Amino acid sequence: MELDALDKKILAVLDEDARLTESAIGKKVGTSKQVVRYRLNRFKENNLIENYYTMLNVGKLGFDSYYVFVQLTGLNVDKENNLYQRILKLPNIAWLVTGVGRWDVVILFCAQTVSQFNKQLEGLKRMFGSHLHEYTFTTLIQAEHISYKFLRPSTTKSLKTTPKEKLYSLDKINKKILKTINQHGRMPVTEISEITKLPVHIIHHRLKKLRKENIIQGFRPKVNVHKLGMQWHLLLIKFNSVSEERVKDFIEYCENHDHIYYVTNTVGLYNIMLDVHVKDTEEFRNFLLDIKNSYEDVILLYESVVVFEELKITYVPPIVIKE
Repeated sequence: MELDALDKKILAVLDEDARLTESAIGKKVGTSKQVVRYRLNRFKENNLIENYYTMLNVGKLGFDSYYVFVQLTGLNVDKENNLYQRILKLPNIAWLVTGVGRWDVVILFCAQTVSQFNKQLEGLKRMFGSHLHEYTFTTLIQAEHISYKFLRPSTTKSLKTTPKEKLYSLDKINKKILKTINQHGRMPVTEISEITKLPVHIIHHRLKKLRKENIIQGFRPKVNVHKLGMQWHLLLIKFNSVSEERVKDFIEYCENHDHIYYVTNTVGLYNIMLDVHVKDTEEFRNFLLDIKNSYEDVILLYESVVVFEELKITYVPPIVIKE
């Protein structure tokens, strides 16, 4: 799908706050709400935007996040897809992508304790059975959700996911609202009210409070970058033993790099995972050369996964809003 200047402006505004009304978006980009509505419908029809998800900081709710990297063996396409569909039904899965590289699939688990995660991991290993060739996992320190750099020359305020910290308890009303807008971040309050049977003013108040307390980090569109002819790479990096200042400098470099969309700091085999968007393999190669030349002292080793498909992304997995 080809994007013109107005398309990019609208997508950039959505990427900043997907809950803005069509009129509000129109004012920001200098067009009418009718034109905005037409463009949004076109994005949907072309599968450029699949949905609008609510970004929840699960760390504030008492959950840690674990990335599991899996290499499979002895599976044809149909069996592999059937296996993924079974995994997607698990209540603790927040993210699942498939690709090619050392790892065939990357899965994000949410768990309140290490023992709970271990139980989840053992269950996953049983599901893979003899098809599990190799796996490893990392624990999230902090994930920084930046903006789509190809939509705007400079980034807006990034959204962050943190490890388990001060516990914030969700009541039944908050859980009901979050369940409704999980994958429908642009849903009008009146429609949320119809589904939840809650008064409009209660929903307004709860959403405002959840955002103010940074439980809800924001609302973003799920953009299929492949529809724009772009490649999506996960770059997994292990650090050398260098100073804290040098690591901080490297992370700041990544946050501001034109090709990097997501920066995830982890503990485990890898210290950082970068979501990279490029036009082609040559551009990715040049990106790698640049980052290696600039930070050869920081990077001990790296591996990459070319992402084929994002089968799931949710910041509100069922385990988080379980009654």
